Amino acid sequence: MTWFFYAAAAAIIWGLNYAVAGRLLERGMSPQTLFLLDMIFGTVAMAALISFCGKWQATFSELQAVRTEMLWLIIAVFTAMVAALFIFTSIQAKNATVASLIEVTYPFFTAFFAWLLFRQNTLNGATLLGGLLILVGVVIIARGNR
Repeated sequence: MTWFFYAAAAAIIWGLNYAVAGRLLERGMSPQTLFLLDMIFGTVAMAALISFCGKWQATFSELQAVRTEMLWLIIAVFTAMVAALFIFTSIQAKNATVASLIEVTYPFFTAFFAWLLFRQNTLNGATLLGGLLILVGVVIIARGNR
């Protein structure tokens, strides 16, 4: 159940992040500036953590190990950047609550792309039912917040 703790912690932290980001965007900060600051802080913080843990060699070894997968690495980094910029822009255009509730549809796209690109299928009945309930909720939210 360690995975569940990490997923729940991420949800809580993203919730805090979106609420605070919404406040900053409402007060006039642009999504681009907020994202730039996220990336600068993230780069410095991760470099410090890697240094503190003495993991630079392991980091370079990991990059070496996935060298044949470099296109996927580039796609992963690029799509994370674009998605973060889009969610900040959406929060600025509407609000953090509605934007994040629409964004919660990303598991559908995760399942679709995992199947399309890698032929992975990890869906079961409970997952499909939960996903359908999320989708119904998103439709209700979108219709009520035009």
